[in-house]
Amino acid sequence: MEWKRIEGNWKLIESNIRKKWAKLTDEDLLVIDGRRDELEDKIRQRYGFATEHVRKEVDDWMRWQPAKPRRKGTGAQSTNLINRAW
Repeated sequence: MEWKRIEGNWKLIESNIRKKWAKLTDEDLLVIDGRRDELEDKIRQRYGFATEHVRKEVDDWMRWQPAKPRRKGTGAQSTNLINRAW
């Protein structure tokens, strides 16, 4: 996924960011507002990681994001999980 797509879908992606970097606060997410440089800065502040480590972590996280963010409450994800279990 390109960063432009993350930026444009920030409200939908915030929950994925929260899952990956739980130390980020609501205020942090408001400040970040879809900007990669701000995300990296806040991760460095909260976790104390080196700049290169943070950049690699964000790159790796981006690779695993779905091409289209899912809207909350659509049920599509839970249906897929049920189907996979059988």
